[in-house]
Parts: sequence; C-alpha cells; structure tokens
Amino acid sequence: MVKHLLILLAGIFAAQFATSQETLTDLRRIGGAFDDQSSVQSTSRIDVLKHPFIYVIDTLELPFFDDFSTYRIKEYDANFDDPNVSLKINYDFSVNGANPMALDYMTDTTYSILKLVSGQLIPQSNPTLFITFYQNGKPVGQDTGWTNVITEFDQGTGLVTFDTLLAERSIINEPDTFFKVADDNTLWTWPIDSFDSLRSIPFINNRFAKTPLTQGVATFDGTKADGYPYDISSATSFGLADVLTSKPIRLDSNMENVYLSFFYQAGGHGNYPDEEDSLVVEFFDVVDSTWRSTYRLTAPAEEDSNWTDQVFIPIDGRKYLQSGFRFRFMNYATLSGNFDQWHVDYVRVGKNRDTLADDSIIRDAAFVQGIQSMLMPYHSVPYSHYLTNPAAFEADDASFTVVNLGTETVILIGLQYEIIDPSGNIVAGEITAAPAVDPRTRLTTIFPISDSPLFPDLGTAYADFQIRSRYTSVGQENTYYINDTNVNTQRLRDYYAYDDGTAEKAYGLTGAGLDLAYGFNTPIGDSLRAVMFNFPQILHNDNEELPIRIMVWDDLDSPPIYEGLQWVDPQYTSANEFFRLDLDDPVYVQGDFFVGFRQQESKKIYIGFDVNNNASNHTHYRIGETWFESNFNGALMVRPSFSKDNLLSSDETSPQKNRMVVFPNPASQWVQISSEKNTSKGHPPRPFR
Repeated sequence: MVKHLLILLAGIFAAQFATSQETLTDLRRIGGAFDDQSSVQSTSRIDVLKHPFIYVIDTLELPFFDDFSTYRIKEYDANFDDPNVSLKINYDFSVNGANPMALDYMTDTTYSILKLVSGQLIPQSNPTLFITFYQNGKPVGQDTGWTNVITEFDQGTGLVTFDTLLAERSIINEPDTFFKVADDNTLWTWPIDSFDSLRSIPFINNRFAKTPLTQGVATFDGTKADGYPYDISSATSFGLADVLTSKPIRLDSNMENVYLSFFYQAGGHGNYPDEEDSLVVEFFDVVDSTWRSTYRLTAPAEEDSNWTDQVFIPIDGRKYLQSGFRFRFMNYATLSGNFDQWHVDYVRVGKNRDTLADDSIIRDAAFVQGIQSMLMPYHSVPYSHYLTNPAAFEADDASFTVVNLGTETVILIGLQYEIIDPSGNIVAGEITAAPAVDPRTRLTTIFPISDSPLFPDLGTAYADFQIRSRYTSVGQENTYYINDTNVNTQRLRDYYAYDDGTAEKAYGLTGAGLDLAYGFNTPIGDSLRAVMFNFPQILHNDNEELPIRIMVWDDLDSPPIYEGLQWVDPQYTSANEFFRLDLDDPVYVQGDFFVGFRQQESKKIYIGFDVNNNASNHTHYRIGETWFESNFNGALMVRPSFSKDNLLSSDETSPQKNRMVVFPNPASQWVQISSEKNTSKGHPPRPFR
C-alpha cells in the first residue's frame, strides 16, 4: 500500500512538474476632399485630402448598424484606375462658370462703342463678370467686375479696334489637380480629427472574443493597427489607445428616442482589463465642434469574460440632434502591448427606439462561424501533396455554426458552401437541408461533403481558395442580411498548419535542454526542407538571445532523425508572420513525423499560440527521458515546409493598416493625412481567419 501511495505521489509530482514547464502568456504585438455640390452644413462632413486624392466622406442616414461581420472602416488606399475615382481640378477662381488662367478687370462698369454709319457713337455697357473665389475646392468669396478691354465697332467699315485700360485688379489661377474618390459603404473612419492623431483603430477579428454574438468583433487593446505597441518606453506606460469613430450621421431635432446601443466583453481570449483601464464612448457636439465624454466602462473586479447586457445611451439635445453627429469608442490601456482588451459588438443607432419593450430584442439570424477548413485536421497543406492524392486530405464533412438572437424560430433556406478559385470561379459547392434554428440558440450543422477533388490544379506552386458559406432567410425575424454570409480562405501552400494564422497567446517552455516536438502526418512522402516559426514579442522575453537547435523525429521513442548542426537564434516576427529556419540537408518523411527544437537556456522561448484550434494532442515536450503531452488546448504556430523557397505571401499576415498623421488638427471641414504604405486592402467582405 505504501508502495502504491509512493507511486501515486510520484505520478502527481511528475505531472505537476511537467505542467509547470509550459506557460501561456499575453502577446506584445498582434496582427491591427470636398464635394462642391454638397448642400449639407460644413460640420456634417469631413472629407480627407491625401494628395493627390480627395476622399469624400458622406453623411450616413439612420439606422446605423454594424456587427463587424465585414470590415467597414474606411481605407485611404485608392488607385488612379479605381472605378470610384474621377479627376478633379481645384481652381482659385471662376468667371461666369469658366476658369481662365488669368483675369484683368475693372471694379466699375466699362463701355464699348458702336459707331453707326451716320457717325453717331453709341456707348454700350460690357457684360458683368461674376467672379467666385475658391479655397481647397470650396467657394469662399465672390466679386463682380468688368473687362478692361474696350472695343469700338465701325458699322461703315466693319473694322473693330481695341483699347486696353490699366486694370484695377489682376488675378491668376494656379489650379491643383486631384483625384476625387467617391465614398463607399463603410461606416467608420480613422480618428482623423482626434486630439491625438497618432491613435489607431481597433482590430476587427473573429478570434479574440469568447462566444461572439455573431461573426466578428472590434477588439480594443494597447497595440496599433500594425500590431506594434503604442509605447514601449516603459512596461507600465498608460494612456489613450484605440479610437473607432463613426462617419457623420444625419440627425435632426424632430427625431425622438434616438439611442446608441452595443454589447461589450472584457478580456475574452486576451488580457483582462485592470482596475484603471476603461472603455469610453464620446459624442460629437455639432454646435461647438468638440467631443464630449458620454459613457465610461470599467471592468468588473471579479474577472468576467461574458457578454454584457445591451447598453443603451440616449442621443438628445440640440448639440447632437443635427446633421453631422458622430460618436466614437476609445479605450485607455497599458500601451506596451496587447493588453487590457475590450471587445465591442452589435453597434446600432436608431430613432423611435423603445429600450423597455421589443427594441431590446434582436431579431437576427447570423453566422457565428463558417467553414474554417476542408482539410481536417489541417488549416493548410502543401498544394503539391494535395494534388497527388486529394482524398487523403479532404474532410468527410463540414460544419457551420449559426445563431438565432431573436424570439421566434428561423428557417435557414439554402444553407450552403461554395469554393471559389483566385479568378472568382465557383469550382465546388453543396447545399444542405434548410435547418430550423430555435430562438436564442446556437446551432452547429454538420453535413457530408460529396465533391472531390474540391480544389483543382491551377498549374501554380500554391493557391488560395475562398470558402463562402451563406444562406437566405427572409422575414421579420432576420432583420440584417449582411451577416448571412461568411468567407474564409483555404491556403494551399508548401507547409502543414493546424493554426489559422492568428496568435492570441504565446506558448513557452521553462528549462535548459528541453525538447519541443510538434506532430504531423503526411500521406505523401517528400523532403522536409525547413520549419517555420511564429516567434512573437511579449512584454518580457529574450527570444533573440536564446539559441535553439532544430530537430526532426519520426518516432518520439527513438532518437531524432535530424538534428541541426548549429545552434540558431530565433528572430522576432511581425505580428502573425513566420520565421523560416532551413534544414542543413533535406529530410525525407512520410506518415507520422515531428518537428521542433531543443532549447539551450532555461528561459522560455515563446511561440505564437492559436487558442481557437486545438492541436494539444500533437504538442509534446521532453523533460529528461520522459515525453509529456501539452495541457493547453490550442495550436502552436509551427509549420513544416517542403519547398526550397519561402512561399509565404504578404496576405498570410494579419491585417496591417496605415499609420497616419493628420493635419490640420482639430478640423471641421477637411483634413490632410500622410501615411506609410498601406499593406492591408480591407475591402468587405474580408475573410476571417
């Protein structure tokens, strides 16, 4: 009995010891003009000048709705040949509708002379010149004048003579050429007139919130849109972080019961806000052209990552009930990393709302998650492997998750998926039966896949296909249709991947000489040539000074079949990018194999960790002679690569947006922006990863 107790205690101690070796922690970085015909008052629009483009920002009509199922933040990335771009020339002045390059004129009426055959001279007043002056394409003043060129016409001889008077005024047109960009169906802008123009926008994603209401949320944290922290000068730096600003909205004083409503979640899969952190709502005072704080949220003292009840904020008073009203969300957070997360969803503004009756009920059926991958258990496999034997990789079935937020059953008509090639052609698809979704219920529908192969041979080294999930449901119980479609990307590259391309956490091991092994299975024999790692930055780590040795196994009960000749230093990667480490020599693998490394130092070496996909049964680490399976549900962002060259493309990374500088600041009618090269084309519908 004592022996059994000792064995039991030893087992418990070993398990606790093993568990203590692996850690999950938070990341430091993540993947973040004028209309001359407008009759709207000046405060109702702020058009954006980014030379040579003038971006028109229209005023929105009620109702306003965004559940972040698609990306609807305005981007300033126009090209000259875009269909919504037209040539626009801003002149300094016009004369009777024309735009001469120069004008000399008199301020009093001038007269020309008509000489009759009889010799009588008849003076005739010259036409009035109506002059309009412009600044940045907008009329700013007017004047009247008359030509300083006097003509005399002799009826008898038919001769015309001219006499030029000394002009009282002379003006010159120096036109600026711009390209006018018509507005789109976006709802939000960058913080173009904020008191701090270096602020960025939140991360629109489908990964960081727990149990999202529908697909997509806006995540506020301490990082900019490019994933970098706002301030790394101190680990405890604190202040204003992300800002999400609505476009101008057309309100008027006759409207009643106008409310802004939304849901929020603190923390989610990310870092939970501290006591001093907050999420703030501000309204734009149209009369005084200033922002006013309206609502402030702080996180509950006891950690709670559930969605809150719907928040209602009244919009009333003459300062707000005018055309040009705007609102914005802002968060105050630790600025040194991906900390203090707030997730905002289902934002609505409308009139005649009754917060105590049926308006508090949401009548909407929506996707929570579409088909993520057709290649279970992988999110990506080598394209060449797939084409050799598609059936070896294709999943037997696919699943959707939908939600009915309303109080009546909703029938999803034509629930289906479509696979679309890079040229926009539908290459495969299937329609399911029309499932009924009960009130306030999430439903996951699983159905068999009969098509094979799903992905054709395009004659390229790799290919990205879109998986579009959609349905049709009409009627009172499904008010919004924008969230009835979901688009994901199936990447067929040169690697195997369990992860979806987005890291929510960082995984690390403690202990010198520890081995990390990540298991895969390739039905197609091939030469393994590299291992790709996501080495994220966290608040306190020294990845780049902690050498590792790359290793490959075909059986964890046997010695490795490959061990790198050199110790190599990991290199930090940008947001969700990967660092490729080539093997000294190719290693042939088929069937089960494992890739990983041995770490030289006891300090943790952090790897990106995807909490939305579980590959814990493939994650192993060795202490001494004993291998342990990971206790954390999730997928390491480690990928074995089979190509000689790196086929990773820019769209493999998380959304990267402009870092913009705005001037003048503040502004009421227009602003200019300068920015770095935009590397994100956030055109809806944006595929979620």
